[in-house]
Amino acid sequence: MIEQLVPPWARGAEALGDPPGAAPHPAELRFLPPGAIQGRRREFATGRACARSALAALGAPASGPLPRGAHGAPVWPAGTLGSITHCDGYRAAVAARTADGLALGIDAERPRPLSERATTAIATPEELHQLRTLQRTSRGVLPWATLLFSTKEAVYKAWHPHARRPLSFRDAEVRIEPCDEARGVLTVRPTRLALPALDGGYRFADGLLVTVVHQSLTRALSSALPRTPSDPRALPSPVPERAAAR
Repeated sequence: MIEQLVPPWARGAEALGDPPGAAPHPAELRFLPPGAIQGRRREFATGRACARSALAALGAPASGPLPRGAHGAPVWPAGTLGSITHCDGYRAAVAARTADGLALGIDAERPRPLSERATTAIATPEELHQLRTLQRTSRGVLPWATLLFSTKEAVYKAWHPHARRPLSFRDAEVRIEPCDEARGVLTVRPTRLALPALDGGYRFADGLLVTVVHQSLTRALSSALPRTPSDPRALPSPVPERAAAR
């Protein structure tokens, strides 16, 4: 599933459950909570193994440990960025070179309907309107609120290296554009902070929902370029907030 979602400049790897004997890299053991159960150790190990596979597919250093940073996110080798996810029976990771990508995030969920209270807590007013429209017009079984939650989880992983404070669900506004009952396109804009706008997509199959969001460095740089009045693409508005902050 992951190969259908990663942009051309990134690589992904996934696993359905944990292979026999899955164990963390010895240097990663200290990043597990004391007394972590065996299942959690295998899950952690498989996620990190997926990350190393994605890095290897890039031709980037992939044999060493992936430590945890101060806020729990993986610390990727110099010159790379990426994201790891896991849920019941599924682990995956995406990676890219910083020369190609500015932001990259992934999330996987087993779709379970969210309560109205939980949905209201994660959604902006515009997103709530969008969810009601999707629920009314779609004949599928995908819980749209779960998709929104999953997308925001992927967004915050993508934004983590750029944010200077903890992020909330209301810091992003997501637009969901279904292509059919099992896949669609995502666009994300920041609502309050100078963070990269993101593109992405989702896939839903066999009770598994996977979302990936991203922005290429090329797109970020082209957004920041000033446009002259003779340029047919000239915009009357200022450059995007994130570009101004770069």
